[in-house]
Amino acid sequence: MKIIETKPITIASEFFNKTVGELDSKYFPDVRYYRDNKGTTVIHSATELFNNGCSTYSQLIKKIAGACKDTNMNIHIIVSKHIADFGDTNLNFIYS
Repeated sequence: MKIIETKPITIASEFFNKTVGELDSKYFPDVRYYRDNKGTTVIHSATELFNNGCSTYSQLIKKIAGACKDTNMNIHIIVSKHIADFGDTNLNFIYS
């Protein structure tokens, strides 16, 4: 059996706070507490799961795009600002 090692994604410092802060202010500026809106709840939950290593980058982007009613590409542009290194991650899903 051949073991293939891949380089993982490295997130920037304060990834969760910076990412949800930017997404909340852009897509849900009138929501005061994230639990008051289903979209912000999805954003926070998906980001926390990714931040803790429980989901993939593609899962993160797709969930946030659905909650924000925007494209994968636009969400990727925002979230990628808070990624230090994408490692060996395949980003082809963004274009679909």
